[in-house]
Amino acid sequence: MQRFLILTDMRKFVLLVFVALGMTAFAQHVTPVNISLPEVRLDSLRALYVTEPDTYRGALKEVEKNLAKSTEELKVAKAQLKDEQAHAKEMKSSVQQAMKMTASLRKLYSKEESALKKMQKTVEKQQRKLTGKKNLNQESRDEYHKILDKQQKELGYSLREVAERQRAVADLETSLRNSQSGLFAFEQETVQKASELNRIETQLKADKASLKAEQKSAKNMQ
Repeated sequence: MQRFLILTDMRKFVLLVFVALGMTAFAQHVTPVNISLPEVRLDSLRALYVTEPDTYRGALKEVEKNLAKSTEELKVAKAQLKDEQAHAKEMKSSVQQAMKMTASLRKLYSKEESALKKMQKTVEKQQRKLTGKKNLNQESRDEYHKILDKQQKELGYSLREVAERQRAVADLETSLRNSQSGLFAFEQETVQKASELNRIETQLKADKASLKAEQKSAKNMQ
């Protein structure tokens, strides 16, 4: 029963680690911001087309198109960031769960190792007692010796198996710590990206407001 529970926990643990490490490897960096912000120089445009109101209004319309294009690019980038933030949150949760299960399994395997070593000492003690039983007939001695030898063999196998699992858990802990470092870097990139997108959004709002006011004024130009 205990072995079944250990195997079940190990399978669950390996799955969590696979998911955590897989996601970390899948996205080491956020997608860079690539939004083209148009230069909105309304004073220069006004001065350039001061005697050509129709051309000026056409130039403002072109600025409006460019701002609309940038707004659409911003919309895409914000949706992308939202997915990246959710991705970072999911990675963090998976790595944390895997770390907790790693610690739990490490304790479980240590306890299992102690129990096996205790059983091994008990068998060794029985073997020493058997050697001292001079009056026991050879048949009984040989039969009991076989039983004790078999127990020692099984215990030795179980101890080697536990040691392998302990090494595997130690390796996974190292991998998870590396994943945590990668995760922190990824989270920092999402923070920086959010700040950059906020700056761009603020600039776009200001440019749109200025353009709207200028277009309203341009309607009255003769």
